[in-house]
Amino acid sequence: MTRDIRRPEHTGENRCWPCTTVNLGLVGLLVLWLYRRDRRVGAAAIAVAGVAAVAVRGYVVPYTPKFAPRLVEALPLPGEVFGKDTHRELPESASLTGTELDGTTVLQELAAAGAIEAEGELIRPTAAVDDAWRESMDRLAAEPLDALAREVAATLPTLGAVDSYEDDGEWLVVDGGLVARPVAVAELAAYRALADSVTDQRIRLAGARAFRMFLESCPVCGTALAESSAVSCCGGYTDLQTAPEEILVCPACEQRLFTVPT
Repeated sequence: MTRDIRRPEHTGENRCWPCTTVNLGLVGLLVLWLYRRDRRVGAAAIAVAGVAAVAVRGYVVPYTPKFAPRLVEALPLPGEVFGKDTHRELPESASLTGTELDGTTVLQELAAAGAIEAEGELIRPTAAVDDAWRESMDRLAAEPLDALAREVAATLPTLGAVDSYEDDGEWLVVDGGLVARPVAVAELAAYRALADSVTDQRIRLAGARAFRMFLESCPVCGTALAESSAVSCCGGYTDLQTAPEEILVCPACEQRLFTVPT
């Protein structure tokens, strides 16, 4: 059960202690309020549930990572108090496709080619393309990292040399940039899945990149993706006028797989 509510991006070495303290303080106030009204069973239950939630999620007040950055930035306190230099942020992976076409144009062209379809307000790949994409991802995910690099180089020869690299994660070195393994798997599989429906090479490349928005789980480890922000919490946010980027991350691989356009 705890696996479903855990938020690794806000716990462990990524924990924001000011937010943890504030959340525990709010839990304590609620417990005290219940206790003074002779609701001791309820107070005990709230105390246990609140502390447990903060322990496994990093916070108990909904949307703390969304509002805390703005709140903390407005406080007249030195940034060091909130650990602004100590929070670990998930860097954005490079992409196998360097094309910079407008996102709306890409989606329109994919729809015209029959690669994606709308269902109400939702956009999703058509069944045939989706099946081909996921089958290709499964096969590529089973490849060793160096074999994946060779697959990328063979399919996209214009990229030149593609090398594998490992540190605290698995990457492909493409044109001087680091492409996270899950990103490479998703994009290469999408590029291949679009072969039968998209003839324009630019749209096919851009579409492969855009297909990451349809991911629900990590293509490498299968972990359900989590919605988060581009900063760990209040320690990494400095712009009070704009909200942090919303992202999809794999908690297990600690990789950012998609940045939601603003």
